[in-house]
Amino acid sequence: MTVLGEVALRLLARKVLTPQVGSAGGVEDLASAVRRTYDDLARVSIPLIGQLGVDALTGRAIHLAQREYPWLADARDAEPAPEPFAHVIVCLARQDPAIATEGAAAVFATYAGLLITFIGEPLTTGLLRKAWPDAFSTTPTEET
Repeated sequence: MTVLGEVALRLLARKVLTPQVGSAGGVEDLASAVRRTYDDLARVSIPLIGQLGVDALTGRAIHLAQREYPWLADARDAEPAPEPFAHVIVCLARQDPAIATEGAAAVFATYAGLLITFIGEPLTTGLLRKAWPDAFSTTPTEET
């Protein structure tokens, strides 16, 4: 098992989103924070796996996360968008902020988990540190 397991990746994603939204933030603030968080992740991933790779991992992460958060299925059923994550933002805006945060964290954790599968944990960890440096400093790890 990897050091950055599913639980640690979700905690990391929540840690990235929480300060961007703030305590009084509504769903609109959350949607903006999720967009920025995704853009940061895509920005560091593109040089390594390309835009098509980012789009493919994003689509797969959304598909897998919708098992736990069925409202994400709306993201895949909507009209075509320039990139797969655009519809996630629309779906997030329709949810309670707490549920939307958990759904977004699930997508980010799944994306990172897929990235670990394809390029390995050390390289993925480096990319996550570049994308989310403030949140990565004290991330808990799973012991196995």
